[in-house]
Amino acid sequence: MSQVDIRSKIRPFPRIATYPTGWGGRLTFEQIASDISPRMANKLSHFGMYGQDIPDSIQTGLMRLWQRLVEEPELLANDSLLTATWRTLAISKQTTLAKQNRKYLPFTDIACDSGLDVDEYGISGYGPPNQGEPWASWAADVDFRLDITQAMQTIAEDYADDIKGLVALYILTTSVESQAALRAHNLAHTQVYERMSMIRVRLQHLLKDYAPRQPRSWRDRLESGEVEPYLQVVEHYEEKPLALFALYTLTTCAHVRKFARDEKERKMINYYRKKCLKRIEAAYGQAASF
Repeated sequence: MSQVDIRSKIRPFPRIATYPTGWGGRLTFEQIASDISPRMANKLSHFGMYGQDIPDSIQTGLMRLWQRLVEEPELLANDSLLTATWRTLAISKQTTLAKQNRKYLPFTDIACDSGLDVDEYGISGYGPPNQGEPWASWAADVDFRLDITQAMQTIAEDYADDIKGLVALYILTTSVESQAALRAHNLAHTQVYERMSMIRVRLQHLLKDYAPRQPRSWRDRLESGEVEPYLQVVEHYEEKPLALFALYTLTTCAHVRKFARDEKERKMINYYRKKCLKRIEAAYGQAASF
């Protein structure tokens, strides 16, 4: 081979680094970020994040992805765009950033949301940690007693001209022995017990705000915006794309066959679905619902 031929095949080193990807061939990091960013924003919004938390999380995830690409340029060579999005999402520290941002309430938010002059009000958050208002428990007890009193007064007014109804209310709301109350007023128990049943239903309606809350499933809690336990599981599996696919199928209507390229991957995704489900249930079991 002549010297001319050798020189003709020499190409200058590219000034901008490119990285092999499984969805678009060799791309610059700017192109990779352009593909991933809108999909990350959509996922984060679906998880219930909003405001500055979304761009902060995207920026953090892309920065950490770039650091990994510098160390391992072939990192995305076999990744689809969806896999790369999940990979970046898992290292975006969205849970940490959301917690940090919720620690503080900016003046601008107070002014815009309430219309108040923020200079006239104190700033919360400077007291000892986890210090609750000393009067909160007392106020809740007072409200509860007042609501019960109001409910009993409402029912008493409804039965003001009905001695059987008043006796039924008296039996239900005191520790008096029912037979003694019936004998004292010379009443038949069938008529009084019928009114007792009606009064119970009425009291349940009047005091419905105090009814015990039914436990919610992790799906209900995730859909209502309680995403931190779920994101902890996502971060745990950040290095396992098939596990991230399994998580996606657990929380959406997507089917396993959409992501599995062969029978082996299908079995692995189903395997991870079981493991991820147990980890999600554990995560939400340890997190407070209310």
